[in-house]
Amino acid sequence: MVLKDHPLFCEVILPLALKGTFTYRVPEDMESYIQPGIRVEVPFGKRKVYTALVQSTHHEAPKAYAAKDVIAITDETPIVHERQLSFWKWMSEYYCCHLGEVMQAALPAYFRLDSETVYMKAENYEGEILDLPDDEYLVASALEHQEQLTLEDIRLILQKKGVTKIIKSLLDKKVIVHQEFIEERYRPKMEVFCRLHPDYHSREQQHMAFNLLQRSPKQTDVLLAYLDMSRTGEWVKRGEVLSKAEVTGSVFKALVEKGIFEIEDRPVYRVKTESLHQDVVPLSQAQSEVLDSIESQFAEHSVVLLRGVTASGKTHVYTELIRKILSEGKQVLYLLPEISLTSQLIQRLEGMLGKVGVYHSKFNPAERVETWHKVLLEEYHVVVGARSAIFLPFKNLGLIIVDEEHDGSYKQQDPAPRYQARDCSIYVAHTFKAKVLLGSATPSLESWVNVQSGKYGYAVLDKRFSGMELPDLHFINMAKARKEQRVVGLISDELQAAMHHSLSKGRQVILFQNRRGYAPQLECHDCGWIPYCKNCDVSLTYHKYSDQLKCHYCGFSQSPPTSCQQCKSTHLEQKGSGTERVEDDLQVLFPDARILRMDYDTAKGKYAHEKIIAQFAEGEAEILVGTQMVTKGLDFSNVGLVGVLNADSLLHYPDFRAMERAWQVLHQVSGRAGRSEQKGEVYIQIGNPSHPITHYLRDQEPKQFYDNEWKERAKFHYPPYNRLIHISIRDKQEKTAHDAALFFYKQLHQRIQGECLGPGVPGLSRLKGLYLREILLKLPKNQAILNAAKVSIEEVRQLMFQYQAFKNVRILVDVDP
Repeated sequence: MVLKDHPLFCEVILPLALKGTFTYRVPEDMESYIQPGIRVEVPFGKRKVYTALVQSTHHEAPKAYAAKDVIAITDETPIVHERQLSFWKWMSEYYCCHLGEVMQAALPAYFRLDSETVYMKAENYEGEILDLPDDEYLVASALEHQEQLTLEDIRLILQKKGVTKIIKSLLDKKVIVHQEFIEERYRPKMEVFCRLHPDYHSREQQHMAFNLLQRSPKQTDVLLAYLDMSRTGEWVKRGEVLSKAEVTGSVFKALVEKGIFEIEDRPVYRVKTESLHQDVVPLSQAQSEVLDSIESQFAEHSVVLLRGVTASGKTHVYTELIRKILSEGKQVLYLLPEISLTSQLIQRLEGMLGKVGVYHSKFNPAERVETWHKVLLEEYHVVVGARSAIFLPFKNLGLIIVDEEHDGSYKQQDPAPRYQARDCSIYVAHTFKAKVLLGSATPSLESWVNVQSGKYGYAVLDKRFSGMELPDLHFINMAKARKEQRVVGLISDELQAAMHHSLSKGRQVILFQNRRGYAPQLECHDCGWIPYCKNCDVSLTYHKYSDQLKCHYCGFSQSPPTSCQQCKSTHLEQKGSGTERVEDDLQVLFPDARILRMDYDTAKGKYAHEKIIAQFAEGEAEILVGTQMVTKGLDFSNVGLVGVLNADSLLHYPDFRAMERAWQVLHQVSGRAGRSEQKGEVYIQIGNPSHPITHYLRDQEPKQFYDNEWKERAKFHYPPYNRLIHISIRDKQEKTAHDAALFFYKQLHQRIQGECLGPGVPGLSRLKGLYLREILLKLPKNQAILNAAKVSIEEVRQLMFQYQAFKNVRILVDVDP
């Protein structure tokens, strides 16, 4: 083959944790089709083939290696536009990760294909994975949470090199399946559509059809059903016609054979939402004033913070603002911290605005691809989603709303990129010259400081909608209640009485307990032995429903022991109370009440959140008990009482944000009460009722809280006074982890301008079979110093990997933890 003097090359991003992009030569017959944002199949290594994303094209051959040829072009048009590629580059630089890792986070799984052997959950496996041996269970359990695993993934999970027998056993039992070739796994969902044959479109021709069917009453019913649904001859789903006519497919088949109907397979979208008709309610005077304030401040600020007390009608303000953006022909992204909030909100938005796109992790990969395409084609003008929706391919974005902007769920923890969606939304909006509205009843300290400095605009809704009153707060002294033996499980007699009173009035109750499971741990009464996870340095939690001890970090589980493994005593006690145990206690204390539980265990399924929320909203239960899922944004008009069972678990947490998060969670959960004309009550059980948090919660103006918290953070050089970078060093050998951390610390300490603390042993010192050490950087709020620190981290990382002893050490960098 004769090569051109100036062949075309492309820079591609591979979906791997590797530095930079890779250069490939574009064959001549592909040159006119190749462009940034499309996917191409490329060879990598000796035998691997990956689907990569084209970042750019040029005519410069790589100097370090001979460029291989692109094998094929996967897309006809780009699936990612250049603004997104610019965003990916910024994210990889800011959050100290690789472009390939950003690509993995950004694209739906169906867009990321490779020739590596992958293992997936078998669709038709009907057994119970809890019955599998430990190693097989760990693999099967991991596939409950992610679509597929590679051989290397399985080795990391099991911390073993020899995993062939385990994989073979799972394949033989048909628990998993595997594939070893590139395959476009996304297939549109197809349905059969039908319409009258063109020979029968006129009224006279339809009379002829009825005459032909005089002796076939069921076929006549099909024709009548179709004409009732479509009088103009357009395509209609065959299944809907059959359902309306109440006939089988064989009846319809006869009509096709007679030439009266024609059929065609057509793609349909899997994502379905039900709109809830909403009468247009005019804004209150306070809402109108705050909307005017937001719009006027957008003239000077690209970001505005809206602080609105719970039930003040922030969503109504958002909706009117969205209408105005849509009237300008632009798109809107509405971010929420939790999937559980989307169902209620989407029904309301669709009732007022029409079709709304939805994007979050509970959607299967095919549904995410469909939403991606609809956004790309600008068929969705409003999209509601969790943090990953920030990656969607908007073309004409005018507004991003970040509701509950303070919520920690906007921060991605693992894997990389460890991004903060709220902060990323501000960058994305800047690329579109769009606006960002941050909303919360309890704004983050970072956002509050940005308001005080004049960086953000600020608007306030300090009254509940329609004159609703804020709930009354009551603090129960649990130290005293326990001393006087007035507590059953976690529920004091005072809270019990308040619940009885609320239920007797026909009003519902929400109880918040910040721990799932039945008992946080089992403990030997005689020697104090506690069963721990074999992979993590954490005690196992007892789950009564499955009668299993489970690790909430790695998923390991085992049957509860019948005797102490240390002293052989059979006197094992359940210590503490999770939501499962609280539910049991409630059934004893309130035998006539219907109880629902909402936590990770009960809300695992795709629509489990929605089902629980709908049941409670429709009055199918009187009491809802749950974890932080029940604290966020839920709107139930008949809730008269909210109870917080253990406020101390929020306060005594080893984190510099513990006080802020406790204040936010308690304030938010309190806001679930009294969201109607009747005033609500909130009971907070706490060990020390004179704790400063109680004064902050009573004070509806949060300035005192922010001022005190700011001073405390400044004193110890924490955000927003300083910037933080957290570095976690991990290895399966404790000594290697310690030595690597010490090496990293010594090298980094010499290079950065700021505090370098460590290396320390974290509270959770072993996780998923790896020993952990950590280093914390406290840096002045100076962009040059921050950028220099990131460069130094990468330099030290590359230097460390030159030593054979540290080749397998894992280094995780978290910017703005």
